[in-house]
Amino acid sequence: MPVGILPPEDAAARDVEERLRDLAARFPPALRERVNRLLFGAAESILQLAEVDLVRFEAGSSAGSHTLALWEELAPVMSETVESVNRLVAVAEEVFPPRAEGDLDAGLDAAFGSASSDSVAERPPSKEEEIAGMVSAVSMGLRRDVTRLGERLRNPSVVSDTWNLISDLLEFRGRLRAGIGELIYQLASTVEDVERINVVPGYALDLSQALLVRNAATNLAFLFRGHARRIAATPDDRLATVLGEALRDVQAFSRTRALAALRTADKRIFLETRTELHALSLETPPRVREIKLTTENLARFLDSLSMVSRRENLRLHDRQHLAEASAEVEIARQTTEASSVRAGLVRAVAAASALYGRDAQLDAFLRAQRHFPAEWLADTETATELGKLGNLLAAIPAP
Repeated sequence: MPVGILPPEDAAARDVEERLRDLAARFPPALRERVNRLLFGAAESILQLAEVDLVRFEAGSSAGSHTLALWEELAPVMSETVESVNRLVAVAEEVFPPRAEGDLDAGLDAAFGSASSDSVAERPPSKEEEIAGMVSAVSMGLRRDVTRLGERLRNPSVVSDTWNLISDLLEFRGRLRAGIGELIYQLASTVEDVERINVVPGYALDLSQALLVRNAATNLAFLFRGHARRIAATPDDRLATVLGEALRDVQAFSRTRALAALRTADKRIFLETRTELHALSLETPPRVREIKLTTENLARFLDSLSMVSRRENLRLHDRQHLAEASAEVEIARQTTEASSVRAGLVRAVAAASALYGRDAQLDAFLRAQRHFPAEWLADTETATELGKLGNLLAAIPAP
């Protein structure tokens, strides 16, 4: 089947697969087949550990009700998670047998750290030794993290709360994907300067979902903060009407793919608060204090979703686009012709648009661009607008 007619996610997966085969072929002959098995074992594990939807949404309900997956659905996911990790560890230890037991730190976080300052190698490690050391650290980290998951799942406070159980399981799967993806990236980087999005299966999809969450949550937070201010100042006899307007925006967000892509803990807060607000909107007379308090709490929660920008894939994404936007501003500043300044400003805005949700001041600028884009500016205004964007970009801390 030609790549052009594949679904985008399948075409991306095929591109990554071909890229990994090319990279494996660049290793020394003695390592080539072993690296190939390791790379594709890791890639298969990432795909097996893909995001799963364990929260069900009822379409057509004005309250947007939800249910959690039953135990019968959770058990296979738990089993698949452990089996996938064990298969990868078996392949890794077969192709690159573990080194002698040493003072390896626990967990995946230590797998990609630099060597200890008090250990001085007598000679630089060979490529095989370098890979074997990395694989050994990752394998040990995977084993220990699976053990920790088992301990968590035996904790009564986790097992008795389905939300906690789902949160632990899905966050663990995400952590495994990230760790295994980093192993692939580090291996590929030993033979070529690569980007994660080109060599890590599922990375592009994870990034697009993170951007979707950030964009949609930023829009809802902006809209709902306005609703919260209006609700706080509205007379009691009009409160139900104003609350209904706020709930329409909440429901609009609920219809997007961003809701399903929220992290489980955030999803729980949003869904439970949405249900509470919907119930309050139906009561007569309205419980004014509860409505205003719940609305303000939801506004604060939505503001807190800006923390999504701390995700590693978004940090790397933002670093690249911040540099691109800043470079376009500097190029445009070097010209005096109005049409060239405008063209540079348009390119800079396009690059900066990928940062929406990263910084509140830049967000306000980008929202204004939706109504009056840079292409419409008078010649006398382009340099001023360019300077404004440049200052906003310069004020954003490096991701």
